[in-house]
Amino acid sequence: MSTRRLIVLAFLTGLWVWAGSVYSPWAEDLEPRLWLFDVLFYTGFILLFWYVAEALLWLRSCRESSIPFRERLAGACLLMLTAVAGLTANVLAETQIGWQWRVRISMAALTPYTEPSHQDFRHRVGLFIIDTQRMPCSGQSWLWLGRPFGGGTGTNLALVHGSGRAVPLSPQPEAFRFLHMHENWWLAYQNPDSYSAETNGTIVCVEGRSVASHAQGLRFIDSLH
Repeated sequence: MSTRRLIVLAFLTGLWVWAGSVYSPWAEDLEPRLWLFDVLFYTGFILLFWYVAEALLWLRSCRESSIPFRERLAGACLLMLTAVAGLTANVLAETQIGWQWRVRISMAALTPYTEPSHQDFRHRVGLFIIDTQRMPCSGQSWLWLGRPFGGGTGTNLALVHGSGRAVPLSPQPEAFRFLHMHENWWLAYQNPDSYSAETNGTIVCVEGRSVASHAQGLRFIDSLH
C-alpha cells in the first residue's frame, strides 16, 4: 500500500466527480461534448478497479502489520474519503433518494420556474441543468433536464410543477409517467417511442399516470410500445 497512490486516487476521484457535475465550467454550454461523457464513463470503471486493488493491499498490510499504524490509519481515511465521494455522486445521479434530495436542496432555485412559461434556455438551476421550459398543460411548468455535457444530451426527463400531491396532467398519457419528488414537484419520464410531436394543434391534457419508483420510470423510458 502506498499513501501517495491513495492521495492521487482520492484527487482523481474528486476530479472525476467534479468534471461530470453541474458545477463544471462546460456544464451550461450548448456545444455537445458526448466524448467527455464517454471518457468519464470508462474512467469511472478504471477508478473503481484501482480502488479495489488499493483496498486489498491495505487489508493485506493490516493483516501482516507490514507498515506503521499511522500509515495504515491514513490509508483508511483516504479510502473512506474516496468511497464517500464516488458513492455520493452515484447516489445523487442514479437513485430515487438522490433525485428527491436534489429537488429538496434546489427548492429555492426552482421557485422562479413554478410559473408556466415557454422559453428556450440552458443553464444551471440548483443541482440541475435545464434545457428548456414548456407548458403543455395549463397551470403546469415543465423543465426539461439535460446533462452537463452540452446541448443535445437530453435525458427524456422533466421536472413538472403540479398541484400538490395529485399526479400532474399529461398531454399524452401513453407517453409519460410521473414520480413524486417533493412538495409540488414531480419527475416526468418520457417514452420517445410513444411520444408524438405531431398534435395538429390540439392537446387534451388528462390526469397522468404515476410509477412506484425511479427504476420503474427509467424502464418505462426504454420500453417499446
